[in-house]
Amino acid sequence: MTTSYTHRVTIAAPESMMPEANHLACIMGESSADIETFKQASYQDAQGNLYAVCSTVVTDTFMQAQSEGLPPTPAHAEGVADPALAQAAYDSLNAEGGLMMVVNDNPQAAIEQMGLEAIKQEGVV
Repeated sequence: MTTSYTHRVTIAAPESMMPEANHLACIMGESSADIETFKQASYQDAQGNLYAVCSTVVTDTFMQAQSEGLPPTPAHAEGVADPALAQAAYDSLNAEGGLMMVVNDNPQAAIEQMGLEAIKQEGVV
């Protein structure tokens, strides 16, 4: 059996851009539930800035859209996602202070490449 999900992407959204990132995830994703992709900022960079991280498999269509621009709002996202917020997130991709995305089969390596580490939680080993 072959799959059309041939790439893994790891995306980090700065805490301040989580709402915009969720709208982008909904438009770029496959269901309206993708509006809840970035829920908790549980990673930080060396300066202490907080990020929510998502790692998922994607299709060639996603990879093409990533380089060609935000696609039209799909039916599942109509009335759920705000295209203007999604566009703001898309425009910030890999810009300073914006969303970061790494294409890599190893999510942990991608997170390290972004310079992020999990926030240590009290009582969690």
